[in-house]
Amino acid sequence: MRVVEAMIACIILVVGLSAAVYISSVYSVAEAQGLEETGLNILHVLDDSTVIQKILNNESGWKSELRGLIETLLPPDTFYNLSLFSAVTGQPIVDAITNMMGQEVSEGSDVITLRDVATVSFPTLKRESQKIDVMLIVDRSGSMTDKEPGDKYSKIHYAKEAAKAFVDQLNMSKDRVGLASFSTDATLDMPLTSNSAQVKSKIDALVASGYTRMGGGIEKSNGEFNSSGRSDALLAMILLSDGKANIDSKGNYNETAAREYAINEADEAKNTLGVVSYTIGLGANTTNFDPELLKKIASSEFLYYYAPSAEDLMDIYMAIIRDLSFRVAYDMVLLQLTLVRPG
Repeated sequence: MRVVEAMIACIILVVGLSAAVYISSVYSVAEAQGLEETGLNILHVLDDSTVIQKILNNESGWKSELRGLIETLLPPDTFYNLSLFSAVTGQPIVDAITNMMGQEVSEGSDVITLRDVATVSFPTLKRESQKIDVMLIVDRSGSMTDKEPGDKYSKIHYAKEAAKAFVDQLNMSKDRVGLASFSTDATLDMPLTSNSAQVKSKIDALVASGYTRMGGGIEKSNGEFNSSGRSDALLAMILLSDGKANIDSKGNYNETAAREYAINEADEAKNTLGVVSYTIGLGANTTNFDPELLKKIASSEFLYYYAPSAEDLMDIYMAIIRDLSFRVAYDMVLLQLTLVRPG
C-alpha cells in the first residue's frame, strides 16, 4: 500500500496591503513524482493569483475561478479537496472545494504530501475591536547594574529604554499597560493604565539592587490581571530577567523553592487567567540566568527570547509588540489540499 496522507498546508499571514509572497517548501513523496509536480504547480498558481484575496473578501465568482485554476492543472482521473480554515480558531472559513464527492480512495491510490508556508501581504479577518492589557515585569536585581561586554551602558539602562519604546508602540485609545518589578522584593509599580507617560515615568524610576524574587514579579502581575484585567482584552505579560530565581514565596533565599514559586505563578497566569506569556533572558553568559526556567514561564518555547547583549532588548521588545499586534489584528488562513490519483 502506497498511501501517505495528502496535504498542502499554506499559512497566509497578513502584514500589509502591498503584494509580496515569500515561500518556503518542504515536501515528502511516495513514488508519485507526477502528482508531486501537479501539487507544486497548483501551489504556484494559487500563490501568484488573486483568487485567495477574492476568497477572503468573499467576492462573487471566486469559487468557480478557483475550481477552474485547479482543474486546469489536474491530469485526467485526479481528485482534489481544498479546505480553508482559520489557523487561530480552527473553524472552516468556506466550504471545501472538491471533486471527490461520491469517490472512494482505494489502497492502490497515489497520494502526495507537500507543505508550503507562504506570507501574503493583504488583510484577512481583521478584528478591530480586540484590546491589549499587558504587564511589563522587569528584573531590578543588583546584577542589572552591570554592563554586558561591548555595551556602553548598564543592563537596567537598556531595559528601561526598550520598555519605554514598547509602551510608545501601544494604541492607548484601546490598550493598557502596567509595570511590576522584582529584586529581593516584588512590587506593582503601576497598575494597568492607558496613561503612557505615567508608566514610562515609573519605568525610569526603577533602581537595581538585591536578589531575584522572580515569582513575586509574576504574582504581582497576576494580581493586577485578577483585579483589573478586561474580559474583552488579550492579556499578556513580558518578563525580563538576567538572573536565576533565588527568593521564594516566603522571602527566603532558596533557589529550588524560588524556581517552583516562579513556575507555579506562571502556570496560574497561563492556565487560569489565560495570559500570553513572553520571557527574555539577558546576558552573554547563559549560566548566569536560567533559560530553561524562562522557557517554562513562557506560553511556548517560541515566546522565549535570548538577548546576549542588552542592546538587543530594543529589537526584542519591538518583535514582541509586532507579535501582539498580529495576534490582535489578524487571523491566519490554513489551506489544506489533498490530491489523489486512483491506482
